[in-house]
Amino acid sequence: MALGLIGKKVGMTRLFDQESGAMVPVTVIDVKGNTFAQIKTEDKDGYNAIQVAFDAQKESRVAKPQAGHFKKLGIQPT
Repeated sequence: MALGLIGKKVGMTRLFDQESGAMVPVTVIDVKGNTFAQIKTEDKDGYNAIQVAFDAQKESRVAKPQAGHFKKLGIQPT
């Protein structure tokens, strides 16, 4: 089973490692806005899965089939 988050890169920064005295480059990632759009079950769909939506979009930027999918689920298009 794969686990993960969807995010958007915000930038880079660095952290100081006190043990080695080295500066370590790190990536800053914004993960807010993750929403469970749909939960698929083996009984109903034949497999287990979670559909994750991220970051709101204008309705004009979403394809009509996707807009209908989100409207049916009662969530804002992402």
